[in-house]
Amino acid sequence: MITSYKEIYDSVSGHEPVRLAVVNPQRKYILQALELAEAKNWIKPLLFKNDNVDKALHDSIAAIQNGDADLLMKGNIDTATLLKAIMNKQNGLRSNKFLSHVAVLESPNYKRLILTTDGGVNTTLSETLLDSIIENALQVTHTLKNTQPNIAMLALIENVSENLPETVLAYNTAEQYKNDSRFTIEGPIALDVALSVIAAEAKRIDSKIAGKTDIFIGPNITATNFISKMLLSIGESKGGGVIIGAKIPIILLSRSDTMETKLNSIALGLSIYHNQFKMR
Repeated sequence: MITSYKEIYDSVSGHEPVRLAVVNPQRKYILQALELAEAKNWIKPLLFKNDNVDKALHDSIAAIQNGDADLLMKGNIDTATLLKAIMNKQNGLRSNKFLSHVAVLESPNYKRLILTTDGGVNTTLSETLLDSIIENALQVTHTLKNTQPNIAMLALIENVSENLPETVLAYNTAEQYKNDSRFTIEGPIALDVALSVIAAEAKRIDSKIAGKTDIFIGPNITATNFISKMLLSIGESKGGGVIIGAKIPIILLSRSDTMETKLNSIALGLSIYHNQFKMR
């Protein structure tokens, strides 16, 4: 099981460079990240620049369709615009799943990689959406050589309460998948219990995943996003993230990311591509 970004980097090195289509990379921080990734022989960047952003988006997607590019990365374009184009059936990138963002975080205080989802795409959750969110996260854990991940459906408390709708949704999802042999899932479960056996024992909660959780599914986009940013900002964690659910992973970089985080996101997207998509 992969437990660090160093191992993710190692998994990317040694492959032929991936032809990476970048939509409108007109920001210095994007170009710098691409230069570093190219220097590592990870990628061959294909830059689709145009004052007409729609044309840059159209041309980059056409490059994927035509087999001239392998992978897609967001540049200076609104995320919603990019995702709308990906979900357009005519563009050929849509799968039978919904899109979701998966952040992968390496904490010095936790022995496993922490996957948080969905902190970047879906503003509200439903049982149908959660089906895709779980499947997308599993795609990432399989890339990380974790074939039996533990999943926490996070909520404020472990009891089901009508006053906290996320507890109902967490319970229903955990019940739906409780016999799935691919993973172990529990919910509703509070974050402290998901992270710590000591917390579970103190609260007298019988948990099979406490202290061994791999996938943390937040109760909403805001809470999930906050968890990732807190770990990156003051939690001394390393991180990166991708959007999963299309026929290829989508790499996104943020202006506020450190250069290490930008490279981590590129490496993560490439690792998923090599492991899950290259042979299709």
